[in-house]
Amino acid sequence: MPEWLYELFTPWTTPATLMLVVTGLAWLIGLRGRRLAMVAAAVAAGTGLWQGWKIGPPSGLLDLQIYVGSARGWLQGGSLYDYHDGVHHLGATYPPIGPIFFALFKPMSAECREILWSALSLVALAATTWFAAEIAGVERARRVTWCLWAFAASVVTIPVWLTLRQGQVNIVLWLLVVADVALVGRRSRWSGIGIGVATAVKLVPGLFIVWLLLAGRRAAAGRAILAAAAATALGWLLAPSDSRLYWTELIFNSDRIGRVDDNANNSLLGVVSRVIEPGHLRTGVWLAAAAAVVVVGLWRGVLAARRDDLLTATAVVGCAGALVSPISWTHHLGFAVLALAAFAARKPRPWAVVALVAAWLVLVSPGGHGNEVSTSSIRAVVLLAIVVALPIVTGRSARGRAPDGSPMRVGSGGDDAEDAVDEVPGPVL
Repeated sequence: MPEWLYELFTPWTTPATLMLVVTGLAWLIGLRGRRLAMVAAAVAAGTGLWQGWKIGPPSGLLDLQIYVGSARGWLQGGSLYDYHDGVHHLGATYPPIGPIFFALFKPMSAECREILWSALSLVALAATTWFAAEIAGVERARRVTWCLWAFAASVVTIPVWLTLRQGQVNIVLWLLVVADVALVGRRSRWSGIGIGVATAVKLVPGLFIVWLLLAGRRAAAGRAILAAAAATALGWLLAPSDSRLYWTELIFNSDRIGRVDDNANNSLLGVVSRVIEPGHLRTGVWLAAAAAVVVVGLWRGVLAARRDDLLTATAVVGCAGALVSPISWTHHLGFAVLALAAFAARKPRPWAVVALVAAWLVLVSPGGHGNEVSTSSIRAVVLLAIVVALPIVTGRSARGRAPDGSPMRVGSGGDDAEDAVDEVPGPVL
């Protein structure tokens, strides 16, 4: 194919473009409502899988290869951190309990693993949209249609698309956090466990434990700490030498994850590193900026929780975590996608529609990964805007919990006798 024709055709083969085109054609032939939403969701899932698999070997679903390769080495008596892929020479970066789980995938062929993990990731994303609808205050009567549109719109964003493309574990971690926040809103005795497990796998969700403590959800915070400790202890029991290596040495070596000044790094340190040379000045500027983001993010997250707007609380704390993490690749920005629900949960005003479309386009990055310095810096600004200015709507989450959509009592955020009530998660798509 001539290069000019390839460059002309490529932008129109992105998941977002294909989803919009097919959905538009379905609308023209008369499909409306839930049927149209089902078409959009199906096309988005199909194109997302296609983009994830079209790379092929040896780089297809690279992170899944690393997870399974690390687990295979561990099963054979070696270290989880010895394996490095043959193309990019990357190895496992998570605590031992993370890659150990993927020992379950070792007996499968590469093709079977890719299909199964991609399908599990899409199911996890569908479940995440259900719990997101609850904390966003979407009434049950229209929740299925809303979740179909939310699924379609989120699959084609770069954070989700790259997660599917690389076989990453991010979507499962987002589900653990968002579902757990919904349980916190219900004051379930199971709340906190999902956040704890996510923290044990990938340390950044630990900021949600601090949020639980400051918001007065002490019982949930305690369960999160116990769950994180239990999962970490299990990893230590199964791989003691690797656990000792990780917690005493590897955790302090960020270079093995990537260069902080990489164009694809969307964190505060990434922005600062591309402007200031390494040294005490750069470290000081980053620490000061990170401390400010943590303080503001936790303050607004606690305020949103006490006003029963768990959607804003989750998005703000999640985006604050992405900003202060030394490295936040584009596929780590799932809580920025969640923030879009703040503009789409109710019938939005015209300005909110414009903001929603603009933010969605920033997260879609048509025609490529958006790894240029400009796009990464724009995404960092979007994360900062979410932390500082995402609207807090009092009682928003209560509407999602009430069976008839009517407002429920807005709590002060502290634990009470309702913590003893055993509630189970709502239905999953």
